Amino acid sequence: MRYFKFSKILMLIITSYFIWGCGYQPILNEENQKFSISQFNLEGNKRLGGLLKNNLIVVKKNKNSLVLDVKSEKKTAVANKSETGKVLSYALTLNFEINASKNENIIYSKVFTKTQNYTAADVHSGTLNNEKKLVEILIESIANELLIELNSIY
Repeated sequence: MRYFKFSKILMLIITSYFIWGCGYQPILNEENQKFSISQFNLEGNKRLGGLLKNNLIVVKKNKNSLVLDVKSEKKTAVANKSETGKVLSYALTLNFEINASKNENIIYSKVFTKTQNYTAADVHSGTLNNEKKLVEILIESIANELLIELNSIY
């Protein structure tokens, strides 16, 4: 009986050691970021550019200071209608043209395009809330992709 208790305790200690001792660290945190964004130049849809700016981790470091030029555009189109002509869903497309420069030399340039559908609610304010939530999700996704790619450069 004692041997069985001892082996259970030993297995618990060994398992907990492997779980907590794995050394996991998130990639997108301030300590691992080796660049900073000193300036944002926003063109196009200023609200979208501002949301992207808010989703980026901004660390103030003296070296590898980047200037980000962001052109943003949002398009909404009807994706699906019923037989009676009622709109059932919309297609939302976000376009971001992003250029990162250091000392006036462009080191990174990419166009991000995300398209996704969202449902139309019975009330117009519900449809606007669905669009707003989708915009936030897509912008967060674009910000994460941008941070990963800029981290891979540095």
